[in-house]
Amino acid sequence: MHGRDLTRRHVALILLVALPLSFYLASRGSGNDAITAGGVGMAFSVSGATLFSVLSSTDVDQRLVLGGYRPFDLLLGRLLFLGPMGLVVSAAFSVLMSTASSPARPALTFLGVAAVAVQSIPFGLAVGAAVPRELEGTLVLIGVVGMQLAVDPSSPVAKVLPFYGPQQIIIASLTEHGAILWPVVLTVLYGLALMMVARVLMTGRVEVVRHGEIR
Repeated sequence: MHGRDLTRRHVALILLVALPLSFYLASRGSGNDAITAGGVGMAFSVSGATLFSVLSSTDVDQRLVLGGYRPFDLLLGRLLFLGPMGLVVSAAFSVLMSTASSPARPALTFLGVAAVAVQSIPFGLAVGAAVPRELEGTLVLIGVVGMQLAVDPSSPVAKVLPFYGPQQIIIASLTEHGAILWPVVLTVLYGLALMMVARVLMTGRVEVVRHGEIR
């Protein structure tokens, strides 16, 4: 149901995909660094779609919880829909960047951009569970992803942001050498932590307090 509602927002989806594409095209003059900008910029697309899915369906979520679903079921349902969608968009975007910019290890480019897409879903879920409206959530996305793009990847600030692991995979794809295992592990751990945050925050918004029978 949420997927059908999201896919009907044609203009919003086009704009979400056009945003990272504009980052990539605007950075073409800086060489292969454009792949990093475009790949990390994918976070705007997938996390934005996730945020809109969460905030546009609060009333429905409460009714589903009243019907017996758990908050974790709702998070898992969004993950199962948005995950494949994000991977399809990331694959198409990776084909475009690999063809146009010819990274040293294209397979790692695909892996890094896919990691951005997958990481964006728990990030969007956590932001959507934390803020009450789309404007505040969008500003959080802009702030976090913008910082990930702006700061030097070796700085301490970059290392505590959610897309540092995927960013390192994309950077490793631009050369013949570079760490792969640790960025993948970091991405998985960060994603699990964000899912836990989303679960805790969503509980306070939609979970029903069940009392014993009143005689």
